[in-house]
Amino acid sequence: MSNEIRHLFVTLKRSFAGTRETHINIVRSLGLRKREQTVQKANVASVRGAIDKVKHLVTVETDQARAARLTLEAAKAAPRPPITVKH
Repeated sequence: MSNEIRHLFVTLKRSFAGTRETHINIVRSLGLRKREQTVQKANVASVRGAIDKVKHLVTVETDQARAARLTLEAAKAAPRPPITVKH
């Protein structure tokens, strides 16, 4: 597996309330409509430029970082063996 970043996962973390119309248009062009929504985008200069303009509204993860985070979350959510107490 190469270290090349192919995809970016963009999540809208803040609402549009009180945001400039141009920033709203940029976020909508990224495909984000609702808060906490995540979209997958190609790692190209135009997308990175749009993300940079609204970086205060979104969070960005690379494909490797997202895979690592999801693996960690799955490990935390995995059921633990029951505790046995001998009396």
